[in-house]
Amino acid sequence: MRISEALLALTEALRLARLEIECYHDHRCRGTPEGAIRRLTELLCNKDIDAAMALVAGDQDSPSIVPQPAKERHHA
Repeated sequence: MRISEALLALTEALRLARLEIECYHDHRCRGTPEGAIRRLTELLCNKDIDAAMALVAGDQDSPSIVPQPAKERHHA
C-alpha cells in the first residue's frame, strides 16, 4: 500500500464513520447503539485500516483522548 492509498482508505473510513454517526442521530434511520458500534467497528477496525494507520502514523503512539489529571505540586 502506498501513502496515497493509505490516505484515501483512511479518508473514506472517516467519511463513512461520520455518516454512520449522523444516521444514528437522525430519527428517520436511527438504529440501536449496538448496531452503530458494530458498523463503526467494521469500518474502523480491519486489516486495511490497520495497514493504512501503520503506514501513515508509523511508530507514533496515538495521543490519549482521556484527560490526564494535572500533576499536583507539593509545596515545601
